[in-house]
This record gives sequence, C-alpha cells and structure tokens, in this order.
Amino acid sequence: MEEKETAKQDKISAELVAHVPDVVILATQELKDLPAVQRLEGVLMMLDISGFTAMCEEFAKRNLGVDILTKTLNDYLGHIQDTVLRAGGDVIEFAGDALLVLWAIEGNDSEPRKGAIAKAVKCSREIQKKCHNWDTQVDVLLGVKIALAVGSLAITYVGGKVSHHFSTSGETVNEVNQAEKYCEKGTIVLAYSAWRLCPEKKGVQAVRLDDKHVKIIAVKKTWASEYLEQSKIVEPRKSKALTQQAALRNIELKTVDKNKLRPFIAAPVLHKLDGNQPLEYLSEHRDVTILFINLVLESAHDHAACLQKVQEVIGAAVLQFQGLTNKIFEFDKGTSFIVLFGMPGFKHEEEVVHALHCSGQIRRNINSLPEVKAVSIGVTTGKVFCGVVGHPERHEYTVIGPKVNMAARLMMYYPKVVSCDSETRLRSKLDPCHFEELPEITLKGLDDPGQIYEYNTSAVSRDNSIPDAKSPLLGYNKEFTAGILAVQGASTAETGEKHSQFIVIQGEPGMGKTRFLRAIMDGANKYHMRVVSARPSVCDASTPYHTVCILLSELLELSGIESAQSKEAELNERYQGTSLMHQLCLVNNLLGIQLTGSEAIERMTPAQRNIQLHKLIGKIVSDTELDHHEGTLIAIDDAEYIDADSWDYLKDFVGDSCIISLSLGPFRKDESTPKAATEILQDQSTIHMKLNGLDPQCMEPLLCQQMEVATVPRELTNMLSSNLKGRLNPSWVKQCIANMLHHKQLEIDTHRVQPACIIAHGIRLMELKVPPSLRDCMIAFIDRLSETEGMAVKMASIIGTSFTDDVLVTLMSHMSSDKVHQSIGALLSASVFFYDNGQLRFRSSTLQETAYSLLLDKQRCKLHEQYAMYLEKKYLGVTSKTKSFFRKTCNRVPTVRMADTSERQLQLVYPQLVTHWRKAGNKAKTINYLIHAAESAIALGNTMQAISFIFQAKKASPSPAQTEHLNALGARAASSLFVLRKKRVDMSVMKMRWRAAAVKAREYYQAGKITSMPSDFRMKSDERTKMKEYRSQLSLDEEPKQPCLPLLDRIVSCIPSWIYFSIVYLLFLYCYFLYAY
Repeated sequence: MEEKETAKQDKISAELVAHVPDVVILATQELKDLPAVQRLEGVLMMLDISGFTAMCEEFAKRNLGVDILTKTLNDYLGHIQDTVLRAGGDVIEFAGDALLVLWAIEGNDSEPRKGAIAKAVKCSREIQKKCHNWDTQVDVLLGVKIALAVGSLAITYVGGKVSHHFSTSGETVNEVNQAEKYCEKGTIVLAYSAWRLCPEKKGVQAVRLDDKHVKIIAVKKTWASEYLEQSKIVEPRKSKALTQQAALRNIELKTVDKNKLRPFIAAPVLHKLDGNQPLEYLSEHRDVTILFINLVLESAHDHAACLQKVQEVIGAAVLQFQGLTNKIFEFDKGTSFIVLFGMPGFKHEEEVVHALHCSGQIRRNINSLPEVKAVSIGVTTGKVFCGVVGHPERHEYTVIGPKVNMAARLMMYYPKVVSCDSETRLRSKLDPCHFEELPEITLKGLDDPGQIYEYNTSAVSRDNSIPDAKSPLLGYNKEFTAGILAVQGASTAETGEKHSQFIVIQGEPGMGKTRFLRAIMDGANKYHMRVVSARPSVCDASTPYHTVCILLSELLELSGIESAQSKEAELNERYQGTSLMHQLCLVNNLLGIQLTGSEAIERMTPAQRNIQLHKLIGKIVSDTELDHHEGTLIAIDDAEYIDADSWDYLKDFVGDSCIISLSLGPFRKDESTPKAATEILQDQSTIHMKLNGLDPQCMEPLLCQQMEVATVPRELTNMLSSNLKGRLNPSWVKQCIANMLHHKQLEIDTHRVQPACIIAHGIRLMELKVPPSLRDCMIAFIDRLSETEGMAVKMASIIGTSFTDDVLVTLMSHMSSDKVHQSIGALLSASVFFYDNGQLRFRSSTLQETAYSLLLDKQRCKLHEQYAMYLEKKYLGVTSKTKSFFRKTCNRVPTVRMADTSERQLQLVYPQLVTHWRKAGNKAKTINYLIHAAESAIALGNTMQAISFIFQAKKASPSPAQTEHLNALGARAASSLFVLRKKRVDMSVMKMRWRAAAVKAREYYQAGKITSMPSDFRMKSDERTKMKEYRSQLSLDEEPKQPCLPLLDRIVSCIPSWIYFSIVYLLFLYCYFLYAY
C-alpha cells in the first residue's frame, strides 16, 4: 500500500516538475515574499514559429478540428524542445507560437559564455535542419526564426497566496526580441552581445545585417569542437515516463518540494492530479472567452513592485468574475497577461458577460495606477483547444486556436480600449448601447475577422430588483405550499413565538429558483407582509457589506437617493425624536452618511459599537414596519454572491415577524463557504427546498409562457422532449427557444386571435443541432461535478445512451471500483443517470452528446477501443493471447463465443463491435466483425441485415480472401432471400386451399351431410390427411378451387426457380455496385 502511495506521489511530482522550468524550481527553494527577483546570466534564445497563424487559419477554413491542429503543433514543438533539452537548454516560457530558452551561466568569465553560445548555435542549427519547412497537411510549411543574445536577465515572481506567476525581463530580453525582428523563416540571427563572444569566428560563415546584428549562414563541422566536447549533448533514456529523475533534465525529484511548485501550476491541472485523473483527459474542445491584456509601464518605477501591483489588480478582478489567469509574459509583446473564462472548473452560464465586466473593471482600476501609461484589452469568444502542449518532460497548460490569435491581434491593433469580436457581443446578450463599432483594420493572419466593437464600460447599468412574474408558477406545488406555510407562520407569530427564520431554495442554475422566489414574494404580499429584496451579482461578491447596505437602504427607504446629504435629511425628517434616530449613527460607515450620535455611543469601543450595530439591525426591521404590515419578508436572489461580511449580519434581520428567503446556487469550488452561511444552512429551523426541475408534462405550458403565446407546434414539443429527457431545466429550454427564434427557425404568428408559435417554412426541427448557448450550460453543469463524476459522464458518453455500471468500472480502471460506484450514485442523485430495466441511461441525450464532444478524437479512439475489447472479452472470450495468435495465423478474428452467449445475443453484440472498432480507427477489426455480423444474420434468417453488412464490409476494402468469403456470403444471402420468398408463396397458396376446404366442410356439416368435425380446424402438418377424409365424406373428386391470390404472388408463383434466382442475384450485384461506386 505504501509503495503504491509513494509511486503516486512520485508521479504527481514528476508532472508538476514538467510544468515548471529548471530556474524556477531552484528559485522556489528560497522564495518567501513576493514580489521577488531572480538575477541570472546566460545565453537567451528566442524561437518564433513562422506560419503558425496561417496554419491556424487554414485549419479553421477546412474544419479539420482543433485537436488535429494541436497534434501538429505538439509534434513540431516536441521536436524543437527535444533538441533544446538534449543541448542542455531550459525552456523558460511559452507564448503561443514563441519559446524562450536559457543556457544559464555562473560567473563572469568569458570561457563559460563562449561554451554556452557554442551550444546554443549548435542547437539552433540542429533545429533548423530538422524543423525547416515542416509539412502540416494543409499546404502551409512551418519554419523557425531563431535569435540569440547573451547577458543578464531578471525573472520576476509575483502573485498571492493561491497562485504565483513569473515573467522574464531585462536588457537581454529586449535585445533578443529586437534581434528576432531581423529574422526570416529558417534563419539564425545573433545580437551583438552574442556575436562578440562567439568562439572561432573564422569557422563561421556570417552576414552582418547592421552594427548590432549578424546572420549565421553556415559553420564548419569542426567549429567550436573544444567547447562542445566539454558539454556533450544528453542522450535520451529509453523510459518515456518520468520516474526518479527526468530523462533529459538534470532534476532529482526527491529534492523537489511539490507544495512550493503548486502555486505556479494552473488550477485545472491541479484538480486532475489531485483526483488521480490522467492529464490526457484534461485536453478537450470547449468554448471559452479569451482576454489579452497589454500594459505600457512607466520605466521610472521599480519594475517588480509595479508588476506585483498590476497583478494584484488583475488577479482580484479575475477571481471576482470567476476567471483564470493563464500566464504573464514580457518577451514578445511587452507586458501582457492572458486571462481565460470558461476553463474546466471555471465554466459559468454568464461567462461572456463576466469577461466583459472583468475587462471594464481591470481597465478602470489599472488606469488609476500612476505606474501604468496605457492598457489595451482584446476579448474574443469561440471554440479552442484546452490542454497540455509541449514535450513530455516540459510542457504547459494553455489554449490554442484562431480565437486566441485574434484576441492577441485585437490587443495590439486597437490600443487603449476594450475591443471584442462580434461573437462576444452576440453571446453576452447585453444591450447594444454597451458596444460601439470600431474602424476596420487588416489584422495579421486573419482574412475575415468580422466587425470589431469597443466595449463601453460607462454604459453598464445595474438592476438589483427581482423581476415580476408574467404567468403562474409551473410545477413545484409541494415546495411552494411548504414555503407559503412558513411565510404565513412568520406573519401570524406572536411576540417571542418561534418560527422558521430562513427558507433556502437550492438547485442547479436554470431550475427556476428566481421564479419560485418571486412566487413566495407574491404570496407574502397577499398576507399583507412588507417585502424587501436584494439581488447581488458576481460583481458584488468581493464588495464588503454590499448586501447589508442594500437591505438597510430598502428598509430605511433610501433607495434611489444618491447624495449623503439627501439621505441624512430624509432620515432626520422621518425619524426625528424617535429612539431609533439616536442609534442610526452606527450605520454611518455602511450607508456613507454622517449622522450625529449620542455621547454614550461616542464613548463606545469599536467592539462595543459592533455589538450594538447587530442589535440595531433587528430594531430597524421592527421599527420601520407600518401598522398595516403583518411582518417582513426579505428575499435575496443569487445568495451565493452575498459577500462574506454580509453573511455575518443576516441573522440580525430575523425577528418575531421577519423571515428571510434565499435563492441559493452552488458556491464556488475555489473558495471556502463563509462560516455564517454554513451555520444558517445547517440550522435545524431552516427550511430547505431543492428544485430538481419541472415534470416533462410541463413542456408545452412552459414553452407557451416563455414565448408568450397560446399554442406551440407538437413537433417542437416532441423535439425538445427527446433532447431534454427527464426533469426539465427551464433555462435550457429557454436557450433552445431563443436560439431558434434568433435564427428564424420559429416564428410568432400575431395575426390570429391569440399569438401562436409556428415552425418557419422549410425547417425540420429534428435535424437541428444543439445551440451553443445550451451546450455552454451543459458544459458548466459537467464542470460543477467532481473530477470523478465528470470523468464518469465523459466515459459513459462513449458507450451511448444506455450502459451498465461494470462497463464504467472497466473504462475507469485507473480508479477503484468503490470510487466509481460512489460517482454513479452521485450522478443518479443529480438526475444525470437513471436505471431502466437494470441498465443505466442518460436522462438527456443532448447531455450525452455534449460530454462526447468535449473529448478529443484521440481520446475517443482510445475509449472506443477499450469498450470494444470489453465486449470481446465478455461475449466472445477473446483475450490478448487469442488475438495475438490469430493475428499471426489468419486475417480474421475467430468465430468464438462464451458458453452462455446465444446466437441472438451475438446478433446484438456484433453491430456494437463494428461501431466501436470503426470509431477506434481499426479497419481490420471492423471488416472482421462485419463478416461475423453477416454470418450471424444469415443463420437467424435476417437476410436484409446480412446484405447490409456485406455491402459495408466490401466498401471498407477487404483483403482478397475476405472478398471471396463475402461473395460466398452474398450468394447465400441471395439464395436465402429466394427460398424465403418461395416458401412464403407456397405457404400462401396452401393456406388459401386449406381455408377454402375448411369453409366448405363447415357448410356441409351444418347441412347434416357429415356427422363429425374437429373442434380446432387449424393448418397443421397433417391437414392433407384431414382434407382427404372430408373429401371422401363429401364425395369430392376435385381439389377445392384455388383462391384468387394477389396478382404479384400469382406471377411469382409461375416463374421457374432458376429464373427467379437469377433475377434476385442480378439485383443483388446491381445494388452492390451502386452502393460501392
């Protein structure tokens, strides 16, 4: 057990090390306070991949998929990094299509510098030799531009308690960046600092570009041999996995403190590692919003202190709006930050709005810093690849795709504004007044970027009210009755009488919590209760006392009054001479006013004032109620965004006739739940209501409410019901409807007596794809699951809509079966799965398709292969030994089966094996099981199925032996088809003859001409004998007349067998060639 745990920890340490450069690993051993600066000397190499932007654009045009793009880039980067690591280089930073590599030097002697330059030049030559004009399959050839400089540089470490970042800067960084501008694809340019110390210049063929830059043309084979022999290039070990020591990096894993490395690693990576999940499943396609932030810093200020201050401002905004700071870099485009919204674990239904609000807040706060001259932000939204990129021993978690490149271009081409693309504007669903069109500029590498907009932060308006209900509450009758009884109990409670203090409405986003809360508020109005509401947003979660201030303003009727003087005058006029007025000075800091307090309050200590403030809040609630009020209901929507300080005061609002209703969504995973919130939720008097969605029968009335129509097409109801099975999430339904209305697939007919929804002409609803907005909601739902549960959903999506739990245990073999079953139980509770006839099923096929789409093609192939092998082992008894034997002896998988597997079971198993081996990309297995499926279908008499399997197998280019076998099967199938048809005709003729004879016999029996007749006159095998007996009794010498058969059957019955067989066989050949060609 201890050995397994040690191996697990070593694996985690190795993966952490692979995400961090060598110099940072060494620095973390002594890193204490931030900001910190690490001074280094060395040779700096900047590699810029030429053709990367064009390649991304071409991949997008051809719809080849981001995973193929990433594989191409990973192959290319892997070769580059492998050469760098063998030469002793340290990959410090990644920046999309650029790398920064360091050969660190100790001391100021010239000899070590010459040796490092020699290694860097040699490495550069090797890279150009291997990686110049790299084929990308899209008619774009990749190349590398390499620049070298030598000197001093600084690595600045900034961050907070949770996350740390580092950035490379200094004169040498500027110098190598300048040298890169002189590079062309396939060239190596040395800055003067590197050329000055370059050894054996006579052995180097070079061209001087100007006074400070030299281009290397060629070097002699024996050039700098004495320097290169002193530091031989490291040969890689055979082991692919990082074990006790990195194969190419000189790092002992036992000496690494992994806890000091964790802050430098992206949160999604840490979540996977902590959940013991393979990092390969971290790579996926998803829609994200990308922010590129560029800063122009004042050189007069201390760089490290300035960068730390900027990072604190950006980090606070990113944390508040649920984003992720991916990296900071200064070697390519000045000081730049990359911020991502919608990453695994950070997905939110409103992430695009959050990203825009975050951009506006960052721009406002950064512009107020004297250390910053200007800030430019580019925002784009779209599908990207999220995952690990680079070499197995040195990689980083990042995003790749055309939208990433576009965000960087917007940042540079539209300075001093927040610019965004049309997709971001559309998905934000904000009012058009927030956006202004920007002039069209040709963006490098982007043929058609579309209209670009400036996001106008000054136009942002806030509405904290809970919207009124336009229609009755659907469903949730039991929960609503319980809530109203609690409200009624508070309104009728006598002084000192206990009643429920909190109603907590919980559920996944979109389940209708806001609508339910509105219904509770309307019910409270009927009982003549005063209703006070607040609706904090993600923007307010980090603002201390925000929710308390809103509630106090509502209770004191100060909402809408802006100035402090007006608030003071209003309070003086309303409460002058009351006991409450003497204590209102305690809320001065909360409401931003300056009321005069009594001497007793002035003499209080801060702790005493805080105690009195808690007491005052309850007094404000009771003293501000009017005579006709029977009590007070405080309704708070989106209570998960209540700031931590306000949670401490919520209990003080509750009194004899006051009750608080909270609409509460899931708390953020990366933040701890406030202590006061935990106490309220765990209090026994708190009433909990879990909204799990509407009954499927509510689909039609829900659609009518959302579109404000009287009727909806039955086809629309059926389509949505088939895609959103199980309990309905009203928000998901709304996303679908909004998308169809936007694309004019649905129309509202207002010419009728009552408005009605109709389907637009030429639209087939069942063929429509899942809208991106609904897909985002489902991805956010998957992200909110635990790592194990999310992995189980993705694994199950490979199998289909139904499966068994033992399949998941097999596919998730890296985890214990107990943990997998716990995850299945949690997913059953969350209504993701349900049991149907002993099998697990997805409640929503759309959720299954969304989970499947998150997987990369490589991951899908691997999982399809695992499931196909599971089917082989379970039903066919095929093991690895069996497969290897038959691979050597023949081209076909053996026709084997388990003892308890019937032919009819195989008829169901073979098509599944065909499907999964085909999706796994195994052509040989696909053909083999198509042949087995055809044989099984013929054996069971399913001739048409057999012909279909034969067609598919022939289309897959089988071997000559397989083709011959398929032709024989085709002949058997055609023969079976003929024999079956002939049998049917013969049976039809005999049946009609027997039936006519039986009718006549009955007539004679009724007439008394025969004395007995069998009670059950059915067509059995001995009917001919019976007919002879009746004919003798009836004196019938002739057979009954042949009944009038259908014309086609009569024609077929007259055709000789050999002619019929020939026609069928010719039709079979014709259909085959028509299908194949």
